Amino acid sequence: MNAAARAGVTLAAVAVSCAATAALCRWAGAQSQPVIVAGVLAVALARRERTGHIGNVAAGILRLTAIAVVASGVGFAMHAFPIPGAAAFVVLLSATIWLRNFGARGRAIGALATLPLVALLVVPGGPAHARGGPLVDLALVVAAGCIAYVVVSAFGFVRLRADDADASFAGAAAAPGLERARRPGPSVSTRMALQMLVALGTAFAIGFAVFPSHVGWTVLTAFIVCVGARGRGDALYRAILRLAGALGGTIVAVGLAHLWRPGGLAEVAVIFLALFLGLWLRERNYAYWAAAMTVIFALLAGSGSALGVDAFAERLEAILAGAVCGVAAAWFVTPIRTVDVIRRRLADALVAFDEVVAHAHLADDDRAARIARFEHHLGELDRLAVPVRWHRRAFAFRAQPDHPAKWIDLANDLRPHAGMLADHPNRAAIRRAVGISRRAIAQHGGADAPPERVPIGDALAAVHETLRREAP
Repeated sequence: MNAAARAGVTLAAVAVSCAATAALCRWAGAQSQPVIVAGVLAVALARRERTGHIGNVAAGILRLTAIAVVASGVGFAMHAFPIPGAAAFVVLLSATIWLRNFGARGRAIGALATLPLVALLVVPGGPAHARGGPLVDLALVVAAGCIAYVVVSAFGFVRLRADDADASFAGAAAAPGLERARRPGPSVSTRMALQMLVALGTAFAIGFAVFPSHVGWTVLTAFIVCVGARGRGDALYRAILRLAGALGGTIVAVGLAHLWRPGGLAEVAVIFLALFLGLWLRERNYAYWAAAMTVIFALLAGSGSALGVDAFAERLEAILAGAVCGVAAAWFVTPIRTVDVIRRRLADALVAFDEVVAHAHLADDDRAARIARFEHHLGELDRLAVPVRWHRRAFAFRAQPDHPAKWIDLANDLRPHAGMLADHPNRAAIRRAVGISRRAIAQHGGADAPPERVPIGDALAAVHETLRREAP
């Protein structure tokens, strides 16, 4: 299924979730906050989870119900008692990342718990004001989450698993030899949780003091920059994309305000069009998604003044402040070096390639599975490629012969060889070259690295030379 088709199916799931929740809200005489909750959760669930097993879905609904109740309490506290509520929000959202220390189950619960909490930042404040009082308001929010979960499941998207960034970074199996290169101290998930704690706390403080009407934009941006950031370089890259997307979305939204202010069904159509375009183009560049969300949130604000130039200028300032909070936390609070993340991903890819080489003679199905695993690890490595290549271009005057961008390029150049090894006359020589590369990765930058260590780029180049020299 291509990107446009996936975006269309996701959009259909969002539309059904919102329509069902809207009907429930009309029956209860409530306002539209639960509808927005359903839409936000449907989008997030469609990206995070994918399963059709009814037992998993049933367990997920039970967990989501409990989480939604807690999130609703935090939302009430943020509305009635802003500072204590913000403190509770920061602690709980950071805890969802810390839960990744407890394996797949902890990652799944943490990923699910993140969704209702983040929804609080984009849903208009205050209760739904349903007939029957606060308990009915709470029931509607919980029902919105459950509706989104069931609908997304019915569309074939739901799967309880870790969030993308952490599953691919912290959850991947470590390559032999890389363990020695790990630094002592807190785990990756604990460090990311501390970064989130500082980033969100600072964002709330700045938001309350400087942008009281746009606190959510500051905090949401800090969250986006920090969550799953694969090292300091990736955090900076996310911040740039977030700012670029917000600027583009601002230009579109201001144009709507001055040329044509949609209302009623036209407004709904514009929102869903922006959502479709954002979902479709997100895989190309996150800035498109940020632009789409800027337009959508502006329309959901529901007033002409919310679409004014002054309001958008303040929002851009709030977003910039949040981006600075996220980048500063990633760079200075238990930082994770981008080069260390690349080494980890590269080691995983080489382990998978070694498996392909070692078992290239097996049946087609087994060989295809190992090649697919290798392709997966290359894909995870590619997710770091853009900021690293930017760095190489920006600092070309300080040319590094063994730059991490070179490692990524050389690893990707192994891709066409993976399916052509079955008839190779000397797979043992290739495996020896791969082993040298893995040792070079383990020894890179370590205090106990031998002076005669082989640069990673040279070791990978030797793998290519072996493939060419020993080719049939």
